[in-house]
Amino acid sequence: MQNLEIPTIDLLGSLVKSGVRVFVYSGDQDSVIPLTGTRTLVNGLAKGLGLSTTVPYRVWFEGKQVGGWTQVYGDILSFATIRGAAHEAPFSQPQRSLVLFAAFLGGKPLPERVMSI
Repeated sequence: MQNLEIPTIDLLGSLVKSGVRVFVYSGDQDSVIPLTGTRTLVNGLAKGLGLSTTVPYRVWFEGKQVGGWTQVYGDILSFATIRGAAHEAPFSQPQRSLVLFAAFLGGKPLPERVMSI
Protein backbone atom coordinates (compact mmCIF):
# COMPACT_ATOMS: atom_id res chain seq x y z
CA MET A 1 0.00 0.00 0.00
CA GLN A 2 1.27 3.46 -0.91
CA ASN A 3 1.94 5.96 1.86
CA LEU A 4 -0.52 8.79 1.21
CA GLU A 5 0.77 11.06 3.94
CA ILE A 6 2.04 14.29 2.39
CA PRO A 7 3.67 16.96 4.56
CA THR A 8 1.26 19.89 4.49
CA ILE A 9 4.04 22.49 4.59
CA ASP A 10 5.41 21.20 1.26
CA LEU A 11 1.97 21.45 -0.29
CA LEU A 12 1.60 25.03 0.98
CA GLY A 13 5.00 25.90 -0.48
CA SER A 14 3.90 24.55 -3.87
CA LEU A 15 0.75 26.65 -3.76
CA VAL A 16 2.68 29.81 -2.89
CA LYS A 17 5.19 29.13 -5.69
CA SER A 18 2.23 28.78 -8.08
CA GLY A 19 0.94 32.22 -7.08
CA VAL A 20 -1.95 31.03 -4.91
CA ARG A 21 -2.54 33.10 -1.76
CA VAL A 22 -2.20 30.91 1.33
CA PHE A 23 -3.63 31.55 4.77
CA VAL A 24 -2.62 29.42 7.76
CA TYR A 25 -4.42 29.83 11.06
CA SER A 26 -4.25 28.22 14.47
CA GLY A 27 -6.38 28.34 17.60
CA ASP A 28 -4.32 29.60 20.52
CA GLN A 29 -5.74 26.83 22.72
CA ASP A 30 -5.21 24.02 20.21
CA SER A 31 -3.72 21.08 22.10
CA VAL A 32 -3.49 18.93 18.94
CA ILE A 33 -1.32 21.25 16.83
CA PRO A 34 0.05 24.05 19.06
CA LEU A 35 0.29 27.49 17.46
CA THR A 36 4.00 27.78 18.23
CA GLY A 37 4.71 24.82 15.96
CA THR A 38 2.49 26.19 13.20
CA ARG A 39 4.06 29.64 13.45
CA THR A 40 7.57 28.15 13.31
CA LEU A 41 6.68 26.12 10.20
CA VAL A 42 5.13 29.12 8.43
CA ASN A 43 8.14 31.28 9.36
CA GLY A 44 10.48 28.64 7.94
CA LEU A 45 8.39 28.33 4.78
CA ALA A 46 8.50 32.10 4.24
CA LYS A 47 12.27 32.18 4.70
CA GLY A 48 12.71 29.20 2.37
CA LEU A 49 10.68 30.96 -0.31
CA GLY A 50 12.52 34.25 0.19
CA LEU A 51 9.42 36.10 1.39
CA SER A 52 9.87 39.16 3.57
CA THR A 53 7.58 40.09 6.44
CA THR A 54 5.21 42.79 5.18
CA VAL A 55 2.99 42.89 8.28
CA PRO A 56 4.95 42.27 11.49
CA TYR A 57 3.43 40.03 14.16
CA ARG A 58 0.57 42.13 15.55
CA VAL A 59 -2.79 41.88 17.25
CA TRP A 60 -6.04 41.82 15.26
CA PHE A 61 -9.53 42.62 16.52
CA GLU A 62 -13.04 41.20 16.34
CA GLY A 63 -15.35 43.98 17.46
CA LYS A 64 -14.00 45.34 20.75
CA GLN A 65 -12.09 42.16 21.59
CA VAL A 66 -8.63 40.95 20.63
CA GLY A 67 -9.30 38.30 17.99
CA GLY A 68 -5.75 36.96 17.92
CA TRP A 69 -2.40 37.73 16.30
CA THR A 70 -1.30 37.84 12.68
CA GLN A 71 1.78 38.10 10.48
CA VAL A 72 1.96 38.44 6.69
CA TYR A 73 4.82 37.52 4.33
CA GLY A 74 4.88 39.25 0.96
CA ASP A 75 1.34 39.53 -0.33
CA ILE A 76 0.84 35.79 -0.61
CA LEU A 77 1.39 34.02 2.73
CA SER A 78 -0.48 34.90 5.93
CA PHE A 79 -0.51 33.42 9.43
CA ALA A 80 -3.00 34.18 12.20
CA THR A 81 -4.07 32.90 15.57
CA ILE A 82 -7.63 32.86 16.84
CA ARG A 83 -7.86 33.78 20.51
CA GLY A 84 -9.73 31.28 22.63
CA ALA A 85 -10.03 28.74 19.82
CA ALA A 86 -9.28 25.05 20.09
CA HIS A 87 -8.31 22.61 17.31
CA GLU A 88 -11.53 23.12 15.36
CA ALA A 89 -11.49 26.90 15.59
CA PRO A 90 -14.80 27.65 13.81
CA PHE A 91 -16.66 25.52 16.37
CA SER A 92 -15.09 27.10 19.45
CA GLN A 93 -14.81 30.69 18.13
CA PRO A 94 -17.27 31.05 15.22
CA GLN A 95 -17.46 34.86 15.14
CA ARG A 96 -13.69 35.34 15.25
CA SER A 97 -13.26 32.64 12.62
CA LEU A 98 -15.77 34.40 10.38
CA VAL A 99 -13.91 37.72 10.69
CA LEU A 100 -10.68 35.93 9.78
CA PHE A 101 -12.07 34.07 6.76
CA ALA A 102 -14.04 37.07 5.46
CA ALA A 103 -10.93 39.28 5.57
CA PHE A 104 -8.81 36.70 3.73
CA LEU A 105 -11.41 35.93 1.07
CA GLY A 106 -12.07 39.65 0.60
CA GLY A 107 -8.35 40.37 0.19
CA LYS A 108 -8.39 42.69 3.21
CA PRO A 109 -6.08 42.83 6.23
CA LEU A 110 -7.38 41.72 9.60
CA PRO A 111 -8.75 44.64 11.67
CA GLU A 112 -5.92 46.52 13.43
CA ARG A 113 -8.02 48.43 15.91
CA VAL A 114 -11.17 48.15 17.96
CA MET A 115 -14.20 48.29 15.70
CA SER A 116 -17.41 49.83 17.03
CA ILE A 117 -20.30 47.42 17.16
